[in-house]
Amino acid sequence: MPETLASQVAALTAILTRMERMSDDDRKALADDRRGAELARSAVSAELTDIRHSQTDVLRRLDRIEPVTDLVTSVRSRVTGGLMLLGVLGGIAWAGIVFFKELIVGWFQ
Repeated sequence: MPETLASQVAALTAILTRMERMSDDDRKALADDRRGAELARSAVSAELTDIRHSQTDVLRRLDRIEPVTDLVTSVRSRVTGGLMLLGVLGGIAWAGIVFFKELIVGWFQ
């Protein structure tokens, strides 16, 4: 079955039409993908901006809290040291009272 020039041109025209349709579909799909990627990129950018602002707020709060925690830690350690000193001095005084009990009772008679 010999192919005529007209049938070959018709076949090539059909192939080119199909390729053009596929190319248009691919362009539309690419445009949709680009729009989706741009939406995702803007969402990620917004989230990163929120995280950066949150981190800045946390650092600002920590800068205000640090002097207070240093003061509380300092006061707590001073109170603890004072109580330990009072305990040691009280123990020494109590040991002295027990050791010199007879002498002390003699003063009050």
